[in-house]
Amino acid sequence: MGRLFFYSDQVLDSLHNRCLDDVLFEGKSPREIKIGYIPSTEDKEKKYFHIKKQYYHMYGVENILFFDLYSEFDPTKIDELVSCDIIHLSAGDPIAFRMALKERSIDQVLKDYYTNGGTIVGVSGGAVQLGKSTKLFHLFIGSNEQSDIDALGLVDFEYLPHYNRWDDAFKEKVKDYVQTTGTIVYAGNDGDGIIVENGEIRLIGDIVKITKTGGA
Repeated sequence: MGRLFFYSDQVLDSLHNRCLDDVLFEGKSPREIKIGYIPSTEDKEKKYFHIKKQYYHMYGVENILFFDLYSEFDPTKIDELVSCDIIHLSAGDPIAFRMALKERSIDQVLKDYYTNGGTIVGVSGGAVQLGKSTKLFHLFIGSNEQSDIDALGLVDFEYLPHYNRWDDAFKEKVKDYVQTTGTIVYAGNDGDGIIVENGEIRLIGDIVKITKTGGA
């Protein structure tokens, strides 16, 4: 298995965020690293891609592949994507991102990449893809949809980013969901995150674990 990095948001002035980045790049020469960037939404002007390129450039990473799921989708780039040292799943609407990954049949590509030792970074809605489902966000929009809510399922929990931004009413809905389903939810404030490696879960920052038996 590889490594998974769950970022609530990439906030450079957060000490916890820098800790996540330090572990991500540990033992690697940034100029030799190649990152495959998968956008959560259409980004024809590469606006969000360039923002993220600037983020990684601050660490010295120059080689970043844009792997589009939308109008510029090119299946011949899949081999190049899985040759990357890191695959980055961008922030954005987790439900729409989920649908795009499934439509382009990238699910198994990412699962195989991780199984074969690859490192996947998920930010916000991208981090949600690594967990069990997108159900929390169907809950947020008031949808009772029961189909197509599954995510990649690389871990046995669900991830809730931006915990510091959600209001108390939604947080209560999350707790009720956990009580009803028995699902484990890890919730992270912006600048905090989780690292999963060799079956071990490492919490970086103020991560809240919400379980049926207690927490939060």
